[in-house]
Amino acid sequence: MAGRLRRRFLVAAAASLVLPRAMHAQPSHVVQRDGFRATVRTLGYNQAASFYVARRLPNQVVKQYAGACVILVSAQNALADTTISLRLADWRVRTEGGGLQRIRGRSSWLAELDRQGASTASRMAFEWAQMPEEVDLGGGDSVQGMLSVPVARESPFELILHWQSGLNRNEATIRGVRCD
Repeated sequence: MAGRLRRRFLVAAAASLVLPRAMHAQPSHVVQRDGFRATVRTLGYNQAASFYVARRLPNQVVKQYAGACVILVSAQNALADTTISLRLADWRVRTEGGGLQRIRGRSSWLAELDRQGASTASRMAFEWAQMPEEVDLGGGDSVQGMLSVPVARESPFELILHWQSGLNRNEATIRGVRCD
């Protein structure tokens, strides 16, 4: 049990060191409205693939995940007295042709990792690096994580974010996102 806790701590510590450094790798897109701030940065294929290869994910999953556009999302709640709720199931990607697509969440990726026989440590490292599927942010809270969006590299797209702030449902669109 102590060994497992130590591994979890080390994985979390490594993610806290790697993700912030990686977040400075590419230009960012920012949306800030009604106490909510989201920063989106793209990762190049080599950055994303090497991150997951180092965590010993199966090569097929690494190619599938990193082969699409990988983004890093950081979200913050600047409201002192209101909770902001995020649900990845509500977020969408709009491609150049105008089609809307959902973003595959970590539970679906984890199921794929199970099918591919990924180790517990690999699945855990993957899970902790992903944007949560649902999260409530209290005043001053923040969250960050990676997402693989269903867009080919080099193709521009829009990221449509939805969040709940108290009783208000909000939406913002980040335009001109592109993975190189």
